[in-house]
Order: sequence, then C-alpha cells, then structure tokens
Amino acid sequence: MSSLMGKQMGAFVHLTELGGPAVSMRGAANAVGRHQPSTPLPSPAAGLPERDAGELPQRLASASLAVGLCAGFAASGLTRGAARRQRAGRTKRAANVNEAIEKSSVAPLVGQDTDSVESSIANFVPKIHALQSQAELLRSGELRDVINTMKSLRKTELGSVFGEVDQLLCALVDAIHSLRDSALTIRNSELREHFKKLDRDAKDWVSETEKSAVKTLTGYAADEVDTMMEVHVIGLSHQTAPVEVREKLAVAQDAWNRYAQDLIEYASTPNGYLVPEVAVLSTCNRFELYFATPELKKFPAIETVHAFLRHSSGLSAEELDPYLFTHSGDAATNHLFEVSSGLDSLVLGEAQILAQVKACHEHAIQKAGVKDDQEIVAGAGGKIVAKMLNAGIRIGKLVRTRTKIGKGSVSVSSAAVELMMARALADLRKHSANLHVCIVGAGKMSRLLLIALFSKNPDIKITLVNRSVEKAEALLKEVSARGGSRATAAGLEELLDTVRSSDVVFAATASKDPILTPADLEGLEKNLMLVDISVPRNISADCKQVENVVSYSVDDLKKVVQANASKRQAEVLKAQAFISEEVKKFKLWQASQGAVPYLAALQGMAEKIREAETEKMSQKLRGLHEKERQAVDKLTRHIIDQIFEPIYYSMKDEESVGEKKNKIAALKNLFRLEPVYKRRLLPQGAQQRQLPA
Repeated sequence: MSSLMGKQMGAFVHLTELGGPAVSMRGAANAVGRHQPSTPLPSPAAGLPERDAGELPQRLASASLAVGLCAGFAASGLTRGAARRQRAGRTKRAANVNEAIEKSSVAPLVGQDTDSVESSIANFVPKIHALQSQAELLRSGELRDVINTMKSLRKTELGSVFGEVDQLLCALVDAIHSLRDSALTIRNSELREHFKKLDRDAKDWVSETEKSAVKTLTGYAADEVDTMMEVHVIGLSHQTAPVEVREKLAVAQDAWNRYAQDLIEYASTPNGYLVPEVAVLSTCNRFELYFATPELKKFPAIETVHAFLRHSSGLSAEELDPYLFTHSGDAATNHLFEVSSGLDSLVLGEAQILAQVKACHEHAIQKAGVKDDQEIVAGAGGKIVAKMLNAGIRIGKLVRTRTKIGKGSVSVSSAAVELMMARALADLRKHSANLHVCIVGAGKMSRLLLIALFSKNPDIKITLVNRSVEKAEALLKEVSARGGSRATAAGLEELLDTVRSSDVVFAATASKDPILTPADLEGLEKNLMLVDISVPRNISADCKQVENVVSYSVDDLKKVVQANASKRQAEVLKAQAFISEEVKKFKLWQASQGAVPYLAALQGMAEKIREAETEKMSQKLRGLHEKERQAVDKLTRHIIDQIFEPIYYSMKDEESVGEKKNKIAALKNLFRLEPVYKRRLLPQGAQQRQLPA
C-alpha cells in the first residue's frame, strides 16, 4: 500500500507540472489519458458542512495532487461488492489508459532517432528528484489537511473515481520506469555515463556508511587504518561460461606475467596502484585473476579489472559481464582453496589443477631476468597474493591426503576417452577396440590421453601428430611401459591425411587458432569423431555441420563425469571443513599485515632517535676504539628491538579483524605514524589512464 501511494503521489506532482497548479482530478485525466469516467463526478463539496465547503475550493490544487494517496485509504473502506466490480473492470480500463498515454504528452518523448530520444530523456529524468522534493513538502503540509477533508466524503461516490485514477497513475508510473530502462540501454551516451556515475556514487555512499558504522561501534574511524589489504578473484569457468567465451580470455602460460603487469599499469593512477598485486590462472576450464587491493579502494579496483578484461578480450560489458564471477575477502580465499582441492573442477578431485595452481604461484614470485636469450617478466604476486597461493597449494595437498576426494577420479583427458568409448558404436558404427585414433599435440594433455587410451586397450592403433616429430617419439617412448605397440609419430605436414584415415581425432595443442576447419573435412567417405579438449578451441565449431562428422568440446564432458562425482560427495564435506579452518588462518595472517607499514614507520622513527642521541654523545665517546663503538651501536639497537618486541608479537595474536584494526589504529595514533610501504603501492611517474566506456 505504501509503495502504491508513493507512486500515486509522485505521478500527480508530475501532472501538476504539466497542467499547472489548478489542474483538477478530471482535468488531469482528460489531458493525459483522454479517458472519461462512465458516470459524472460528484461535487467535491457535496455532503459537507457549509464552513468546510467554503474552505475546500482553496485546496483543490492540493487535492488533485493527493487524490492518488487518498485512493489507497478510501479503497480500503469499499464494500466487497464494490471491490469486486472495480477489479472486474481493471483490465479494460488499463488497456484504455495505456492507449491514451501513447497518444498523450508521453509520446513526444520518443523521437525518430537515438539523439532525440537521448535529449528527451535527459531533459525528463532529472525532474524526478524535484518531484520527490515537492511530494515531501506536501506530505508535511497541506496533504494532511486534504486527507482529513476527503475522509468525510461518501466513499460510494468516490469509488469509481478512485478506480479510474488508480489505473491512470499505474500506467504513468510504468511509463516513467520504461523511460529510465530505455536510457540505460543507450550505449556510449552522456546519459548512460550519468547513470554509471550514480551507481558509483551509491557505492561510495555505502563505503562511507560502513566507515561511520565502524567508528560508532569501535571508536576508531575505518580510514584511520588505511594499510589493510583485501584479496579478490574475478574470472569465469566451465560452470559459468561456455567455451566460446572462455577462449576469448585464455592466456598462454608463458604470457601470464606479462598479462599481470599490463593490468597493474592499466590500473595505475598518480595517487597509487589500484591493483598492486596480481596472479593469473588460465587453463582449459577456467580463467581467473587473483589480486590484492587496498581495502578502501576495492570498489574502483574491481571496476577497473572488469574494464581491463573487456579491453583485453574485445568483448562488451553485455557480452562478458553475465559470465564473470567476483569474490572478495574470505569468499575469494575459499574459492582458491576449493579450486586447488579439486572441488571446483570439471572432474571432481582431479590432480591436474593442483599442478596448475603451483605454476600460478611460481609465476607470481618469479624474478625478472634472461633465460635462453629470452626476457623473463617478473611476477606480480606480491606478499599477499603469493601467500594465498602458497596456502592454496598446502590445502590442496592436505585435502587429497586426509580425504578420498581423489580416489577414482578422472582427468579431462580420461573423461574424453570415456566419451569416445561410450559413443563409438552410436557415432562410428565400430567397436572401440577397432578404432584408429589420431592425437594432435604432444603436451601434458596428450600424455594423459595416451595413458587413458592404453589403460583401455594397450594395443590400440594411435598416430601422434606434432610439429616436432622427435618430441612425439619421445612421448611415446615415455609411456611405452603402458602400451603402444601400434603407436606411431607423424609430423604436422601429415595432419590432414592422418585425420582422414582415422576414426577419432583428439585435439590438445596450445594453438590460438583452429587447426581443423570444415574445408579440411569436406568429402569424407567415413564417419569421423572429433574431440577438442583445448581452450582456445583447436577444432572449428562449424566442423559439426560437415556430413559424416560429429564434434565434441570440453563442455560435452560434463555428463561423463557426473556419475563419478556423485560417488564422492561425502568426501566433499570433509574437504570443506579443512578449507574453512585454513581460510580463518589466512584471514588472521592477512589482517596482521596491515600493521607492517606502521611497524616499519615505528622502527624508522626509533632509528632516527637512536642516531640523533648517539650523535649528541659523540664527543663523550670520542675516546672509544672502533670495536667499542660497534659494541655501543649494537647495544642501542638491541635495546630498541627489545622494547618493541612485544608490539611486534602482539600483532600476531589470534583475534578478530575488528580487534586487529583497533590495535593498529591505536599504534598509529599513539606514535603519530605515517605508513612506510615496502611493496609497490605508489607508481613512479605514472599517468592516470582513461578507462574505455
């Protein structure tokens, strides 16, 4: 009821602006909807005492604004029969009102081109704030008197009037909301940017409200501790995005560090780095950015990362944002731990993801240098992100040793082999033992494919195609203990001939472009199964349109692994219990790192005092030998360390984050410290970057 009354009141204020202060209830309906009630309106003064009837004309303007609100009160007193009659005619009246509105003053707002639409809406939308202000003035003044006056009218006489007004107001409010929605869909316009600014202002308001709440509850302002860092993860996976989107963001492993450095520079401003620490994890089933930001800058940092992803992928916000997930704080840490434990994998409990998280950690802490005449780009993990990744590796190992989450699990490669075995008769009309298999690529995925194939049939016929024949032969030799009596290696120039002579083709290379297209498969005289387990895809999506060809991607493997995953659900609960404990431990350590810049400042302040006092006593110590001077210097340093040692260790106490912040704030205020950063938080000569619209 309160929502409806608010809509009615706001809409009638708008009618007043259109028609002037003297617009009556019927006049407003005629001007906007050209809709006449079926019965004549009663006199507003009918049935009133003479004194009230004399005062009412002076209030007609306010009454016309308030009728919508009064309708809610009066309608609540209608008889049940009148209410049923009103509902019965509602659909017909709404249709008439909507038709009338299309012909009324709202219609000119729809221009013949985008510019006129933008101009009209831009002139209309800002009035909403003024309308709300006028409504508030009415609520506190004449509106109360009008309501009391209207209550004395006979309800049966006002019933039909209120029904007409109610439908009219609802249609007007819907029109206003539709205009606002239309404004939001106009791309690259000033109006769209205005709404984005409103959204950012709202987030800033939330941040300021949080700070105020912290100060009220703890006695310390949140911005007094401006050294706290927060961890985040933004990305997509097989659970949230199709392979067509994942391949747009995929980054080769040797380019992880360059990608991270590009993001850091993209997010740099003259006031500091919004994203000082980044690590990239890009696999065939996921793309994730783990990063740390100053706690008070997390909203602009997250928006900047989203803008960078759109910029690097070439996708618009409408194309990319629906597939992205964002986690912050404990949720980000928990997500990483679940990923490294295999709980978030396509194949529950797979071990390959742990190796990929290890690679992510190694890249994050990598030092710059030169190897084999190639430049090595330094990692951008920093202290916080590197510690989180290291904790993720530890919990991944713990879960696999303390639970049975990995027992009986399969990799993506073995799931692809299971798919081949299950679909061989239906798609190829052949038994799996008689298949000729072609594997393109000689990397880790191909190795797992060979192991899975040999576990099913050690003597299966296989041709391993790779750019380097020597590497392919070395891989076959490596797995020869498991099988391979009919396995051979071939160069890339023999790819098309091998594909045409094979029954099944597995593609598992690092190529960014398709290596098989529909043109390569035209004229096939036999059935062919294509299984692409690469991201980006090695096999064009259009290949499935070729006659006699069936094509599968990594997204088609989900059904194969569902049965295997259901058997280990009990182990998932055990794993999540271990993960929850590790998240708490990491959060405690992370909070303590907010004290490091102030402890560094405290240590620097103490060192300056020590040096100054030593200099004052230099004349009296002039007669000391060099070893004696060194002993005095060591003594004074040791005294300072002993005095501050309790402070250092107190920051490691197990306590809540709020208590930790209070302790850090007290340290800052007690010694009047300014933080000293050892990590990269301020750019050197960086210029503020303009983010794309």
